[in-house]
Amino acid sequence: MLSLNNWRTVCEVIGHEWVLKLLENAVRKGVLSHSYLFTGPDGVGKRTLALEFARHLCCRVSLPPCGSCRDCQEILGRTHPDLKLLEPENGSIKIEQIRELHREAFLAPHRSPYRIFIISDMDKATPEAANSLLKILEEPPLHSIFLLTATSPELLLPTIVSRCQVFNLRPVPESQIQEFLEKNWGVESYKANLLARLSEGCPGKAIRFIQEEELFKRREEDLEAFFYILKSDTVARLEWAGEFGKDEERLKEMLNWWILAARDMLLILEGAREKVVNADCLGKLEATAVKLGKEKTRMGLKELRSILAALHRNANLRLALDVLMLKLPGFSQEV
Repeated sequence: MLSLNNWRTVCEVIGHEWVLKLLENAVRKGVLSHSYLFTGPDGVGKRTLALEFARHLCCRVSLPPCGSCRDCQEILGRTHPDLKLLEPENGSIKIEQIRELHREAFLAPHRSPYRIFIISDMDKATPEAANSLLKILEEPPLHSIFLLTATSPELLLPTIVSRCQVFNLRPVPESQIQEFLEKNWGVESYKANLLARLSEGCPGKAIRFIQEEELFKRREEDLEAFFYILKSDTVARLEWAGEFGKDEERLKEMLNWWILAARDMLLILEGAREKVVNADCLGKLEATAVKLGKEKTRMGLKELRSILAALHRNANLRLALDVLMLKLPGFSQEV
């Protein structure tokens, strides 16, 4: 069983205390909605906040919750009998999952006042699943509370959003993330600062870097590839693209790092070095930015964002990458 200190390390809500205070007051006054929607970018803390809210609803020792009782520990371990966590299966939430939820939602709670259903990434639900959930929310069971997460409310059915109390989670300040990493994860100051920058206001991203060292290695490889492409001619670029493979998710990850690097270069050229995200690559970013120039850097950033958007619209990976190799500005004489 995790210690109370480890509980806080894993589940502490960072930067969204204002939301938690509102939810805590609602629990204290007994004025609760049947459905809540937490929105924001990946890693900003949507599911962490939902779990913390579930702990507020289930802890029978104190409010704020104690963090060490059986109910709190079981919420952490996702084993509490009154908690159900739904996540996408093979990329989407399916109608079968919502039908199962429907059956469970009308059962009486085991120990707590409510049965709590956390539906992560509701924006990835199939149309059938979304419509099925809507029917539940239209006439919610008396003892059930639904906690939905999504990147943006615009990606959900308006009729679902209208039935939820919506909280849009804003990016967390870098200084707050850095302090959290130093205090709760024992990360040294320089690395904590770098991870806070790379997280772009999303504590979950910083924690993933700590837990999955391979992510940091891939980032370094992606940045090296970016610098290589910018200085290479068309033939070398297309040869590189031909060897990339067919992993679309890996390409999207790489393009996100390229976009951040291009944005960093633009910040350097505009005299805002202190805002650079990839601070450990500052020298190389600056040298590359000077060679490329502001206009080409701005054009390159636009092309990168355009290709990434096309991939999200299911564009052909091979074609998209070849187009990028041809259109991305560089400083080789032959590009």
